[in-house]
Amino acid sequence: MRKINLKDYTVEVRTPQGVEQVNYEVKTSIVNLLFHPDLKLNAVALLEQNKLAEKILATEQEILLEESEYGKVKRAVEVVTGLGKNDVELVKRVLESEEISVVEK
Repeated sequence: MRKINLKDYTVEVRTPQGVEQVNYEVKTSIVNLLFHPDLKLNAVALLEQNKLAEKILATEQEILLEESEYGKVKRAVEVVTGLGKNDVELVKRVLESEEISVVEK
């Protein structure tokens, strides 16, 4: 299993008024990546991604993902193009997520 930190973080954004600190919504960003057109999802894959998206949105600060679920998030991060500097922390959280060993009792 993989543990991903879903806590929002702050990024700097340039506006006409200058540089502002804004909240980077991690859960929303991951969900948006899961449905990105670059993934070329068919109907079945779309429904599978939606189940995972609902699980992510229902979680508070950290999520434990099965390897198959993690693979979907990892693939989205690796396939989607056009990410920028503000996305670096999100990419690190996904690609460098902690691997958790689960032992049955």
